[in-house]
Amino acid sequence: MTTLIVLGTIIMVLFVAFVVLLSYLFTNKKIKLIQEKQLMKTQFEQELLQTQLEIQEQTLKTISEEIHDNVGQVLSLAKLNLNTFESNPEKKLTDTKELISKAINDLRDLSRSMHGDRIAELGLQQSLADELQILQNSGEFETHLYITGEVYKLLPQQEMVIFRIVQEALNNAIKHAKAKNISLQVNYQPEKFTLIVSDDGAGFDTAAMQKKNGIGLKSMQNRAQLIAATCTLQSFPDKGTSINIELPNP
Repeated sequence: MTTLIVLGTIIMVLFVAFVVLLSYLFTNKKIKLIQEKQLMKTQFEQELLQTQLEIQEQTLKTISEEIHDNVGQVLSLAKLNLNTFESNPEKKLTDTKELISKAINDLRDLSRSMHGDRIAELGLQQSLADELQILQNSGEFETHLYITGEVYKLLPQQEMVIFRIVQEALNNAIKHAKAKNISLQVNYQPEKFTLIVSDDGAGFDTAAMQKKNGIGLKSMQNRAQLIAATCTLQSFPDKGTSINIELPNP
């Protein structure tokens, strides 16, 4: 009888110890999962902040170049017309009015770009249109924006990341590809959102370029992963480049 009691007590103690150990392991695992989720959230927020800062930096750089190369030149021509006003008053006055109107329109486009939260304020579609308009105003590029499908709004962080990828792609087309025609094709499908950035620039061998980790492709792909999107590139020498962003629509 005593043996049974001792044996029962040992079994009970072991059972309680097992339950306590199981509870400890479960709680510890739960705490770890919470910590991992918090870490992922923090990293995600840091990446988004970095993306936002880079958008602002690129925008300010574009504005600086635009004022120097375009608006400044237009105003210089207007000043020259006024300095030579007496030679042909009527024509000089008309030309000067046109130049000043152009400068005002260009500055209006730039003022939209300076808005810190312009993507959230204007939406992705208008932000892309403004970006292309700045390139068009430079007189060095022909730009086109094509929208297909029934437009719907993406999440703010998705629009911000997509816009930054497009900025990088446009920057590559301007600096490296020596393109003259640049187009954005935006397709709103029920099951997915796609955006293709295309140019008619020099193009390149993608296999060789990926080995060098060139033109910021890895950076664009990493950004796309932040929002569960994909970013793929297609290019051939002398046949231009296209960058395809694809975002599943849950």
